[in-house]
Amino acid sequence: MTTDTTKQSVNGTLWSMVERLSTMGIQLLCTLVIAQFLPPSEFGLVGMMTIFIAFSYILVDSGFGQAIVREPHVTPTDYSSIFYFNIALGALAYVVMFFCAPWIAQFYEEPQLTILLRVDFLAVVFQAFTVVQMAQLQKSVDFARISKVSFFSVFCSGIIGISFALWLHNVWALVAQNVSFIFIRAFLFWVFSKWHPTLTFQWPSIQKYLRFSMNLLGARLVAALTDNAPNLLIGKSYTATDLGNYTVPNKLQTSIAGTLSFAIHRVSYPIMANFQNDIDRLRSYSQKVVGMAFYLIAPIMLLLLVEADDFFAIILTPEWVIAAQYFKYLCLIGAVFCFADINMDILLVRNKADLVLRIEIFRKALFIILLVIGILTDMRTLILLLVVWNIFNAVFVSYFTGREIHCSLMSQLHNLTPTILCLCVAMAVSWAISYLMNDSNLYIRFFLSMLLGLGTYLLLSFKGIYFQYIRSNIGILLRR
Repeated sequence: MTTDTTKQSVNGTLWSMVERLSTMGIQLLCTLVIAQFLPPSEFGLVGMMTIFIAFSYILVDSGFGQAIVREPHVTPTDYSSIFYFNIALGALAYVVMFFCAPWIAQFYEEPQLTILLRVDFLAVVFQAFTVVQMAQLQKSVDFARISKVSFFSVFCSGIIGISFALWLHNVWALVAQNVSFIFIRAFLFWVFSKWHPTLTFQWPSIQKYLRFSMNLLGARLVAALTDNAPNLLIGKSYTATDLGNYTVPNKLQTSIAGTLSFAIHRVSYPIMANFQNDIDRLRSYSQKVVGMAFYLIAPIMLLLLVEADDFFAIILTPEWVIAAQYFKYLCLIGAVFCFADINMDILLVRNKADLVLRIEIFRKALFIILLVIGILTDMRTLILLLVVWNIFNAVFVSYFTGREIHCSLMSQLHNLTPTILCLCVAMAVSWAISYLMNDSNLYIRFFLSMLLGLGTYLLLSFKGIYFQYIRSNIGILLRR
């Protein structure tokens, strides 16, 4: 990478991490505070709505956000046309969900879902007003502005959510937190954005991005269906309490692994788009990004796997003890999540949205088969099968990406071997400390085990390429 690209990548990644970690961190902290006042069944109600909210968010964006980021030359007419198109989609999505809400409530046999969905879906309409502004800021790698807006929004919405929890002690606290976050963020993007739409709409501007966007939309809809299918089927086949015991540890896992991975790939995507036709440069940069993501995310997830029982005993009440067992499996998913997440971007910048859609259909068909098998057995088997699928998914996507950039699976694995060895030793150290201090204070045992595990990992990887890359490039950034 050139020096300018390195500075842009490091600067953007740092701000992206600040934005995602602060946003998800505060959201997670507020959710854990709210969980002190709500039973798992209330979280289960929100889990039942998740798949419908996810579908609507994807429909509102329709892939145009990433299409804008990827396209080198976007005209003012393009921006305005896409903006109005997104607004229309948001309004349509809300109207459809408003009338479908009673049927969804009947499906789950939870009458209160009707009003919950109709209120929570207002967030989809607010989201439609920010698609273009967000894409413009990502395109210019201006994550500092995104970070400031998101931090203020999540802080205010967290206070609102906790206030509702103290007042009502029910699911409305979670709905209030979600809707207020999207509304405040949309308002602030309009206040601080340098761009505002003109009274211009031209269908050719939509058609310009339609092929890429529709392939991406199809892939995302398939992904949303399968990613949220566990919530749908668990909510239907088991109880709201069972779903709550799954959704909270899953939210913890995605808040950590998903946040870090998203923060990295959100910066790497527009940068890779700049040299999408230079295979050698794309291979070098993308493999460094994937390796870096695994280096940062895996130790956190795998050490939390070792210390899951103590972790949940610290952050939640005893009624969440089953969730701690599920969290151990979900940590494995978080450790490998970055491979499929980031590698998919390589196919997109290479304009392989049609291949992405085919990959999505195949891998998610397998996912549904394993999910149905799990639902027909028990919750623990279900979550174990989710782990198996996620490991397969990481290898499957990496294979097609490697074929596109001429980097075999063996080459990719070879790059990760030092990190994997360091992880194994660090996990052994953390487990040994926890075992030897079994009769010690819970808080001391947890923090000492985590600290020594992370310390071992950093010490063993000190001379590795990823540690040195972080140290040298942060040094470059600080000397600017």
